[in-house]
Amino acid sequence: MSRLVLNVGDQANDGTGDTLRDAMIKVNTNFTEVYGSAGFDLTTIQVTGNEIRATRTNDDIIFKPAGSGAVQFPALRINGNNIEGTRSNEDINLVPSGTGSVVFGAIQIAGTTLSSTDSTSININEGLIVDGTFSVSGATTFSGAISAGSGTTIGNLTLANGSITDSSGAISFGNENLTTTGTMTAASGSTFGNLTLADGSITDSSGAISFGNEILTTTGTLNVSGLSTLGALTVTGAMTFTSGGVTVDNLSFNDNIISSSSNADIRLTPGGTGAVIVNSLTIDDNINITDNHIKATASNSDLILSPSGTGSVVIAKADINSGAIDGTVIGGSTAAAGTFTTLTVTQALTLEGITIDDNTVKTNSSNANLELSGNGSGGVTISGFTFPTSDGSSNQFLKTDGSGTLSFATAGATLNHSDLVDATTTVATSTTTVLNTFAVDTFRSAKYFISITDSTNSRFEVVEANVTHDGSDAYVTAFGSTTDHTGPLTVFTADVSGGNARLLVTNTSNDSCVFKFQRITFDL
Repeated sequence: MSRLVLNVGDQANDGTGDTLRDAMIKVNTNFTEVYGSAGFDLTTIQVTGNEIRATRTNDDIIFKPAGSGAVQFPALRINGNNIEGTRSNEDINLVPSGTGSVVFGAIQIAGTTLSSTDSTSININEGLIVDGTFSVSGATTFSGAISAGSGTTIGNLTLANGSITDSSGAISFGNENLTTTGTMTAASGSTFGNLTLADGSITDSSGAISFGNEILTTTGTLNVSGLSTLGALTVTGAMTFTSGGVTVDNLSFNDNIISSSSNADIRLTPGGTGAVIVNSLTIDDNINITDNHIKATASNSDLILSPSGTGSVVIAKADINSGAIDGTVIGGSTAAAGTFTTLTVTQALTLEGITIDDNTVKTNSSNANLELSGNGSGGVTISGFTFPTSDGSSNQFLKTDGSGTLSFATAGATLNHSDLVDATTTVATSTTTVLNTFAVDTFRSAKYFISITDSTNSRFEVVEANVTHDGSDAYVTAFGSTTDHTGPLTVFTADVSGGNARLLVTNTSNDSCVFKFQRITFDL
């Protein structure tokens, strides 16, 4: 049944509300429904003092505090999603029943065992300190450093300050590599495989010691007695050979002399992009190369550069500090003109009547023209434009073909399907007069833009006229007139006569009128 609402009326004691009896019937009915509902059955809950108990077996008790309130228990308080202890220094114990576990997300605690409910690993992101014995039954992987106190025992190994000992008397690393960045110390007489270590010596029971494909480095002195074979020798410090020198393959090193075996060249070859660098080099006791200077050392000796066969001596840039070039024989028995692919002049250059200075070329003679001309049929090209080699007709202009070649052309518009002309004429009569004609066999129609001036009466007009024909008759329409007079200054008519379409004008007065017009004729 729905809730019954008491009608209290619009105003106090206005007689519009429920009677007292009807109102109390509604109250009783509402209470009957409330007490009869399962949610208000106090027979399942017992309230004694400040205790609330469930009276039915295994019933839950649900507490919902209001606002920022909390659910309070004797020693615990549930505040939001926090479980808080209320008694000083007391633990909060989570004790499951029977073989149950305490589960947090996927982490399960059963007695003293910590496990994962989804069988994945448990990750501890912070430092872990174990004060008791740390026992591991499965495989253990350490990605960081392991610290163990002196006297720590791992299996048969005992760790002490500076030593690792084994109760069996021997430590084996199996088939693994042993690496140290510090010093490895062994007592005199110690044996490593076939190697025996004694004071100042390493010997092998087989009579030979091999370092395989490894690098042997020493910062002290390497003494070799007897015949020694070195496949590859790398020296990072100074190396001293006793008197008499040393021979390496075909090279002999003795004092400050490097020599080769009979008729053998000595080649200095750098690796990759490296270079052979010599501070000062003297060749054949006559030519010396020091820094960027090549000179002959013998008195009055020439320095000769001779190419092989058809080769040439190529100099990218030459600076001759003394001596004359003019009239010098170049590649022949008589003097010839020099040919330069690129000539760089840092000062003004004068050449028989012209001077080239910076970016200026000018003539030296007074009032002399500066003439540029090509050879034969060649032209003059400036900034990509090639000029014509002969003059054009009077009043022509220069035009380009779009590829940088200039030529002379006559001014005017080029039209494919129409012609454009302009003209002027004066009409000083009110009699009908021919203003303009065009051939009916050539053109179909014409459009006129006409300016009319009556200077006598200071009257002016501009007007457009369209004319067309059918071969026998002509038709005209004048429109768009603009004038300072009250009406048009002329009347336009058209006819066909003598094979021409004619535009006729009839002035409104006998005063002289000047007609200036532009005509566009359209082809048949």
